[in-house]
Amino acid sequence: MNEQLKLLIDLQEIDTAILSIAEEIETLPDKLGKAKAQLKEASASFERIKAEYEKMEKKKKQKDGELEETQEKINKLKAKSSEIKTNKEYEAHLKEVKTFEDKKYQIEEEILSIMEALDNLAKDMKKQEPKLKKAEEDFRQEEKALEAEKNRLHSEMEMYKIRRKDIVRKIDGEIYEQYMDLAKSAGGIAVVQTVNEVCLGCNTNIPPQLYNDIKDNKDIFTCCYCNRFLFYKEK
Repeated sequence: MNEQLKLLIDLQEIDTAILSIAEEIETLPDKLGKAKAQLKEASASFERIKAEYEKMEKKKKQKDGELEETQEKINKLKAKSSEIKTNKEYEAHLKEVKTFEDKKYQIEEEILSIMEALDNLAKDMKKQEPKLKKAEEDFRQEEKALEAEKNRLHSEMEMYKIRRKDIVRKIDGEIYEQYMDLAKSAGGIAVVQTVNEVCLGCNTNIPPQLYNDIKDNKDIFTCCYCNRFLFYKEK
């Protein structure tokens, strides 16, 4: 095989590998996205329950204050009962006491309802905590694994780049310039195989005589249509 052609084929294989690795590196953040979404969902769910719990705690504290205040009013009213002189005043007094006792009962019922809600929310948080911890651990493991994969890919790419430099040094400058121009305009593929008189770069037919010359791999030929370098590989 023509030495320059062989170098071009090797260069194309290396550039294809480098391009593939670069594309794989670009997909790594997307792979982490799933674990990140699961963590975000678990965290949001836990924070939502926690916020509701804190809201209920604040409401209970408020109601506890109202209950204490109402009880103080009842105690003060009852303490004044000995000062009442007429039946009419006594009836009005009892009515006022009952009003505050009804209010106290209502507040107590509300506090019981809040305490029940707090108990349920505490149970929900307890259930959600392991899910959040698992999501956090899964994210850390995935992040660690992808970082290792990223380092491996970068290391592999560096190896290819070293090999590429060695090949480029041996390729004729004009041919390399032509290769690079083709690679830029043809999606990174400048050297392609021919099979059954067809260029696998643009899938067009190659003249029979040219195909026969290409099959010898003794010289460098290009496609009449896409200008890519052509070579023949035995099955």
